[in-house]
Amino acid sequence: MSAAETFSSRRTRLAAALAARTGPLRVKKRATTNLFRYATRPGPRGDIDLGGFNHVLDLDRAARTLEVEGLATYEAIVDLTLPHGLVPLITPELKHITIGGATVGIGIESNGFRHGFVHDGLLEAEILLADGRMVVGTADNEYADLFRALPNSYGTLGYILRAKIRLMPAAACVHLSTRAFTDLGAYLAAMQAATERADVDFIESLIFARDRLFLTLSRFVEQAPATADIVHGNVFYRLLAREGDVDLTTKDYLFRYDPDWFWNIPETTPYRLFRRFAPASMRNSGFYKRYTQLKRRILGALPPHPQNEEPLIQDWEVPWERADELMRCALDNADLGGKPWIVTPIRALSTPTLYPVRRGGLYLNLGCYCHVKKRPGEGDYYYTRLLDRKCFDLGGIKMLYSSTFLDEPEFDRIYNGAGYRAIKRKYDPDGALGTLYQKCVLRQ
Repeated sequence: MSAAETFSSRRTRLAAALAARTGPLRVKKRATTNLFRYATRPGPRGDIDLGGFNHVLDLDRAARTLEVEGLATYEAIVDLTLPHGLVPLITPELKHITIGGATVGIGIESNGFRHGFVHDGLLEAEILLADGRMVVGTADNEYADLFRALPNSYGTLGYILRAKIRLMPAAACVHLSTRAFTDLGAYLAAMQAATERADVDFIESLIFARDRLFLTLSRFVEQAPATADIVHGNVFYRLLAREGDVDLTTKDYLFRYDPDWFWNIPETTPYRLFRRFAPASMRNSGFYKRYTQLKRRILGALPPHPQNEEPLIQDWEVPWERADELMRCALDNADLGGKPWIVTPIRALSTPTLYPVRRGGLYLNLGCYCHVKKRPGEGDYYYTRLLDRKCFDLGGIKMLYSSTFLDEPEFDRIYNGAGYRAIKRKYDPDGALGTLYQKCVLRQ
């Protein structure tokens, strides 16, 4: 049986299950979540299982396209395409992010200055709607309005069962060249200039302080004299700050922050032994997320982090001309305790309905993925609120995989609430899938 026939049979079984259900659509997906709400409430229990829609379907090498089911992980995608010298235009750096999740969320990477966001590589999506219909959307068919509204919809308009995406050529290895800066202005100018260079495939930066800025420019190479081990040997972000030039296999580069969940695996003796000897099946973000969730369930009421700490897990994007202001605000106010900020430039190739960035505009993405000491007397999540406010005041926007604290009118202003309501009335008039504000703000 071909992959397409297998998808067809799964689709047929799903249609039968949908026809037999009573009440509103409630879906369960059995995928590792990459949402990081600060205090998530449990959602409604699902009765329609989409967990089987996790296969890579059809690779067209000549056209450089791939058909894939919505719950397929990027690791599964890369494992199939990379031996053929191809990878997705944008490959998020955590292996167990799914193609559907990165599309209805907002997926970015260090080559976003050239290829935009994950959704900019989407050619076609087959979508399960709230009423049980399954429709195919493209940029120019009868469901083009739904297609344009998928990014940042978080499943509130429907669920992606199948996607067709663009691929790009990839070599066997990636050469990384890192330069240290002590001046924020010079560093930002160098990063912006790099976005115009044809010999640069990836751009990102780790920032430890205003005078400790590390800009990494990377490119594909067919061969390398030796490649660094970032699974059992080096901690990747420490390696960059220590050595100017590093070579990695392409798969290791694409998922370079996965073995240490960015920088959230403690750098203590027990964990050094864990890094050295744990099997690869335990050296990935999916394992760590499941472990932390299990630990919380076992320990019950134990808080997820020390009482004097709070999460600061966010991605903000501002137009490049306001980059300096956002960076100075972050560096002047928040102490990450030796962990870095991560920065990458992104050029928006489109203006999705629910993520209204300026088409063709260059943005600076600032990410933070750690915990910080609470600021006494300022209430919970002070730094998130502070940087959110700065970002929005600068005409920026932020990704919604983590917590946000906007009231509904301002949320609507930033994320095109009027456009969202029009699409919602057309494709989920009864509100069976909830609203974007309910899912991303109220369910904290």
